[in-house]
Amino acid sequence: MFRRQLGEVELAERIGIDQIWFFEHHLQPTAPVPSPNLLIAAAARTTCHIRFASMVNILPFWHPLLVDEEAVMLDNLTGGRLDMGLGRGLRPPEFEAFGVDQQQSRDMFLESFDILGRVWADENFVHRGKYWTVQKDAPLSPPLVQHPHPPFLVSAQSEETLRWAAERDIPFAQIDATVDQARRDQALYREVQMAHRHAPVRRLYLMREIYVGDTDAHARAEAQPYLLQYWQLWNRYTQFTRGGRLPERYDFWRRQALMLHAMSLEDIVADDMVILGSAETVANTILAFPASST
Repeated sequence: MFRRQLGEVELAERIGIDQIWFFEHHLQPTAPVPSPNLLIAAAARTTCHIRFASMVNILPFWHPLLVDEEAVMLDNLTGGRLDMGLGRGLRPPEFEAFGVDQQQSRDMFLESFDILGRVWADENFVHRGKYWTVQKDAPLSPPLVQHPHPPFLVSAQSEETLRWAAERDIPFAQIDATVDQARRDQALYREVQMAHRHAPVRRLYLMREIYVGDTDAHARAEAQPYLLQYWQLWNRYTQFTRGGRLPERYDFWRRQALMLHAMSLEDIVADDMVILGSAETVANTILAFPASST
């Protein structure tokens, strides 16, 4: 499976894809990627131009000094082709497996993020916080290729996280947001972005499942069983919510999961929650997204 992923990266570079992201998931048999950084390191050896990102490194699961050190390694291995995707995590079984209190994930993320830049910037740095302790008395070596650091991007769909990202002008990504939600969130982001004297630059990455077939009808028929299997994701999060496993501080996702789970296949396709069709249909749909979501 991992070798197939690496082969897909090489193909992506050959056909001109700009960037590829690897997610992080633990103890998930259908998508076992406990370390996106390892895949980036492997893919760096056989590519020259495509950029890489973790989407995301789940900060509550990793000591921030280790996150920084691995970023330095990857920035050097890729020759400066690294973006750093950061997030606080979502899936309750992963927090349970690591013994991490998911209710504290936002506070852990914020403390870890504050540490990241200081570790890169300060040769000597000491931090004793609520969740992390760092004592750094030597520079990181070799230095970063990109300065002051690799570009950040974050997963952001709650208003609190959107405001946090916009204040810092950090690009944000959304999974299975409706076009109306994406338009609303981009407007909020831009309002906060400009209020903090950042240029009103587009920052939204809207993620979609895509399937290209010979015709629109063939694409839908071929993709349907896989699409329905994927959409069961939101049934699982609905069950996490109803079972009390998704904490109150994930209120956005408690509501979003219920809404997404209730959507029919017709709704999913009609609302462009997935993009299915012939090459022409898929290309035209993708080209229409920037105008409708920014």
